Amino acid sequence: MDRSGAIAFLTQTYRSLAEQSDLSPNNPAVNQGLGALVATLQRWQAAGFGATLVEEPALAEIACELPRLCGQAECEMEKWWCRRILQSVCPGVQALEAFWYRDNYRELCEAEYRMIADRPAGRFAFLGSGALPMTAILLCQEHPDIEMACVDSDGEACELAQKLVKWLNLAERVTVHEMRAEDYAPRGDEIVVCASLLQAPGLYPALEKAGATRLMIRDAEGVYRFCYQPAMLPERGFVERARSPLSPTRINTSRYLEAVEGPVAAV
Repeated sequence: MDRSGAIAFLTQTYRSLAEQSDLSPNNPAVNQGLGALVATLQRWQAAGFGATLVEEPALAEIACELPRLCGQAECEMEKWWCRRILQSVCPGVQALEAFWYRDNYRELCEAEYRMIADRPAGRFAFLGSGALPMTAILLCQEHPDIEMACVDSDGEACELAQKLVKWLNLAERVTVHEMRAEDYAPRGDEIVVCASLLQAPGLYPALEKAGATRLMIRDAEGVYRFCYQPAMLPERGFVERARSPLSPTRINTSRYLEAVEGPVAAV
């Protein structure tokens, strides 16, 4: 696909999604449109194509609005899938395997865990965890010594997530908290994971004040910025220690940061 074809594809995808009143998986147009978008962006990334498309003047509105629609659809998808899994007659783990993006989340979690392999953590907090907290579920399934706190301001999402972790027999290690991310108080050297859809402008100063020492921030780069807006990053108090590479199969780039004392040198 050439540049003009890519602009036409993104424009049509945006217009189609913007016309929908139902952004949940109940709507075939949403499933088809988002499925095609993700698959196409992954192909572009694999081919090294389109990294600067987000700067194209003809796509200025779309670069802002398409990630917003994708975010709304993702929230609806998580709630839809959580209800479906809870209603399943299959054992919990088997029901979870049917989730469309389970393997993508698994690869994302594995990439993040590799970045902290030399200094593993026993506790994580997942801010913006949503109704289907795959990060918490996968980490706790793979690492029996890990505990996880899930934080979200959406009451319905928290209620569903709480039922899900209980159904998966993880309630003793995964706790769900309905609260603003800015109000979360980290414990010790736990790693605070900031989800891609997290909307909390005052988060990093609040975490710094609360004594957070380790952050994992999910970002979006290149063509994937048509799915997610680039992450807000701390302006002070933390320094980046590692970053996962762009991948055709992993939409998010993850950044691992640690708290520092005194002035931070530019890196």
